[in-house]
Amino acid sequence: MPSIPTFVEQDWEKDAKIVVSLDIGTTQSAVSFAHLYPGCPQTIQRVLQWPGQEAHSGVSKIPTIVWYDSAGQARAFGAEARMSSVEVKAEDEHWQLAEHFKLHLHPDTMRAEYNITVNPLPFNLTLEEIYADFMAYLLRHTENYFSDCVVDGRNIWDQLRPTMEFVIAHPNGWGVPEQAFLRNAAISADLIPSAAAARERIHFVSEAEASAHFVIFHAQLQSHLSIGTEVAICDAGGSTVDTTVYKVDAVKPVLRLKEKQASACVQAGGIFVNQTAADYFTRTFRAAGLTDDEIESYVADALLSFEYDAKKAFKDTAEERDISIGGSRFTDRRIGVRRGSLSISGVRLETFFAPWTSKIVDSVKSQLYGHSVKHLLLVGGFGESKYLRQKLAKNAGALGVEVTLISESTSKAVADGGVIWFAKHAVSARATRYAFGLEVVGRAKSTDIQEKGRIQMHTPTGVKVPGVWSEIVPKNAVFHESEEVTKEFARFYSTKHPDLSCFRTVVFAFDGDTQKSKPRYLSDEMSNLFPGFHEVCKVTANLAGLRDSLHEVRGPEGVVWLIKFKIALTFGATELRASILWQDKLGNVHRGAASVLPSNFA
Repeated sequence: MPSIPTFVEQDWEKDAKIVVSLDIGTTQSAVSFAHLYPGCPQTIQRVLQWPGQEAHSGVSKIPTIVWYDSAGQARAFGAEARMSSVEVKAEDEHWQLAEHFKLHLHPDTMRAEYNITVNPLPFNLTLEEIYADFMAYLLRHTENYFSDCVVDGRNIWDQLRPTMEFVIAHPNGWGVPEQAFLRNAAISADLIPSAAAARERIHFVSEAEASAHFVIFHAQLQSHLSIGTEVAICDAGGSTVDTTVYKVDAVKPVLRLKEKQASACVQAGGIFVNQTAADYFTRTFRAAGLTDDEIESYVADALLSFEYDAKKAFKDTAEERDISIGGSRFTDRRIGVRRGSLSISGVRLETFFAPWTSKIVDSVKSQLYGHSVKHLLLVGGFGESKYLRQKLAKNAGALGVEVTLISESTSKAVADGGVIWFAKHAVSARATRYAFGLEVVGRAKSTDIQEKGRIQMHTPTGVKVPGVWSEIVPKNAVFHESEEVTKEFARFYSTKHPDLSCFRTVVFAFDGDTQKSKPRYLSDEMSNLFPGFHEVCKVTANLAGLRDSLHEVRGPEGVVWLIKFKIALTFGATELRASILWQDKLGNVHRGAASVLPSNFA
């Protein structure tokens, strides 16, 4: 079974384990895994045999697509869904195709900023159902591959299945709600049996960070890095392009990287180049008087040819590329096709790429600004585009930064990188992309015009107004993996014995620039969130043990009972972790069995 060299010098010393890394991309997906057992080297294997790709057994990625019948049952996945026999059956039986469904999961702010349009989901299926079906398919064929290619694979898989751990990669711009969605989909797919198990055995890593681990290993950079060196990684995928600047914190015995600032995530991946090309082909064929059926068929042919040839090979306007349409015997002078070939000028091809590569270049330059980066490592499926490579080399070169490529294909670097990340955790510190805090009641200020119309609350400690923003951590703050930040809050009750068995508070995020001015309010007098604020998660805990520890507070307006607690946030891990801390009468600090619940996902 093909495998990459060992990615950790030491042999595995813990209990035997299987780690499966899933990279579910907008257009392409892949799976890598590691069978780790005591005293043996740590190596990675990619799943290389997928239904529909028997003639190309060395291919590790498959299309992220699913055919559904009218009963809502998944009928074909991945490469198999592209087979002509399956497409004919789908047309005859009126199946519907789920593709680019990952775009539905992008946060509303990301979709609005880049004006992303999404395809409707087939037969009123939910997004979670489609993700669960696709995850189950990936795991099913990973199991088949493992059983066939590992000695005694079937027995090993069955033995280690109950403790199997999963790494799921996602774009930098995703957060707690999206991670909660993926966790629920994994449970529905039977990857994990329960929510409790999912919290322990499902791990999330950003696509950029997974790529960082992959590239640092394959480019053999560790021997060339020293403490303080800065390096940037650009992961150009199907939809998102993530760029992150890292600083080397340590080299030996283990390489440790620290994020210099919040990573950049821009919607300018390869799918948008394809959409621009599709728009051109559609206009051209319609202007030639073709029927809708002909247009649909020829555009599909043109895009398939473009994806597998011209998209990677095109470099500059001096080149002309042929697009295959309709087979070698097909000629249609109305659209300029001769013997199945449509010639596209380099000037025209550049219009497919330029709007998106310019966004990528701007995003990369914004990350490099103010840093002493010498190397920009380019990975991802769209990162194999010669045109993109040339544009980045020119613009980064002007800043004294060299674009570095590796010989190994990086189109599915994320899947391999997820396994390496699990074992090495080379990134020891990360930067927050938002400011995080809570909504509180604050002291009324008669001079504050934003206070007009707000309910005034008369409390023993003075007149208060709701909707006040209380920041716990600022935007772009760097936290080490083991670092935790806390802030104390208080809540008033009108009774001495409130129900504290399901204590709940909400964590909010603010994506505005808090360095220029920090907002006083996060919502208006009607409790509508102001632009830039959004709910991240609900944190709950059972604080019933504090019922006898409330503080009595007397004032002009009467008596209330006060409970003090702290919110603890950890950002060093790739997923946001939150918990509630409190202190009893004896001064002992307790950490509640807190859980992080997702905001309502729309």
